[in-house]
Amino acid sequence: MSHYDNVLITDEQGTVLFYDLADINVLQQMGVTPDDFFHRCFLDNYEALDEETSSIYQVLKHKKPVHLQNQLLQTKAGFTFYSTNSTYPIFDGEQCIGTIEFSRHTYEPPDIAMLHQHAAHKLYRDNHTVYCFEDIIGYSELLLRQIARAKNSAKTNSAIMIYGASGTGKEMFAQSIHNESDRFTKPYRVLNCGMLTAENIDILLYGDAKQHGMLAMVNGGTLLLDHIHLLPKSLQPKLLHALDLQQIVIDGQAVPLNIRYISTTSHQPDELLVNGTLDASLYYRLNVVQVDLPPLSNRKEDILPIVETYIMFFNDKMTKKVKCIEDEVKQLFLMYNWPGNVRELKNAVENAYNEPHEGVITREHIPSRIRHMKEEKQPAGEYHGTLKDLTEQYEKTLIADKLKQTNGRLAETARQLGISRQLLKYKCTKYEIR
Repeated sequence: MSHYDNVLITDEQGTVLFYDLADINVLQQMGVTPDDFFHRCFLDNYEALDEETSSIYQVLKHKKPVHLQNQLLQTKAGFTFYSTNSTYPIFDGEQCIGTIEFSRHTYEPPDIAMLHQHAAHKLYRDNHTVYCFEDIIGYSELLLRQIARAKNSAKTNSAIMIYGASGTGKEMFAQSIHNESDRFTKPYRVLNCGMLTAENIDILLYGDAKQHGMLAMVNGGTLLLDHIHLLPKSLQPKLLHALDLQQIVIDGQAVPLNIRYISTTSHQPDELLVNGTLDASLYYRLNVVQVDLPPLSNRKEDILPIVETYIMFFNDKMTKKVKCIEDEVKQLFLMYNWPGNVRELKNAVENAYNEPHEGVITREHIPSRIRHMKEEKQPAGEYHGTLKDLTEQYEKTLIADKLKQTNGRLAETARQLGISRQLLKYKCTKYEIR
């Protein structure tokens, strides 16, 4: 099928599961982002295309392939092009479970002018990302507030600092911000600040005669400064200088720089400034917008939805299948404090797939640290109310006790709880803790 440019895979409902687009810039001209194609019906992006005129729906209906069908497609943004499609049913036994369509797009002269920039990457999402906001699982107010903040900031060019304990999903948020922005067709790269040294920082940032540096490779896109709190103090002026550059010399030519900077840290940002871990100029350059990711222990209502999502994920990846988990396991998951956050929860679910079972996850299939929690760490007595009520009661008690232990020092209390000082102040106000 080498004479085709694009590959589209749908399920039996016509929902897009995969899209490999030869020129990713076409999506921008269509007025959509990559997320607009995934997990929704592909018809939603086109005008005057329905189940009668769509080659995909004809294949789903009749369960027979369609070869070299021509379609005139008009997007809801007014972009028009012709598509030559060959579409085939995908069978599981005798059941048609989806379609795979190979296509090539052609354009009228007025539209060709819109496609003056060919995509830098052939494969869909070959901008070195995996995640978008739709992949972030959770319904808690704390998480949704941060998602909304990150989405809103994605539409600007402001620097963003993402704060959260290990395993809370900092890079997932960073990738999602990139893919929500107008830069989604451009590169996304990660620079581990903990690996920068006086010997390698210049080569990594600017390159040498043999290879381009990070600034050149990511130009037009997003550079993630991972673990910014690990950057040696002596190297911070050099990084700040690089962030403020307006242009860079590439192959003897001065090229303007246009880079979005996102940084991540597992240390409370205010403390980085107060303690002198980060130079004030670098801190204020990077922390224009701050996104605070709540630990999993502060959003207990998200635990079971996350478990269900990972069960679906591992059912698809593993040879074993899980049908359900026992109520006792659910209760243990809800009572456990999850110091490793979502990453630890994912590992706990995966652990069960490596234990012998008959499709049901029981207490014996989960890690021993969760299975053998000390009784004094578990809620005792009889409680009344919803899970949200019980969670808030426990959270209020935990915060009040921790404040007593730290003699009311907010920064230290926030550090021990693994949340930001701002979030702690919000919770103290919410629970009327003085």
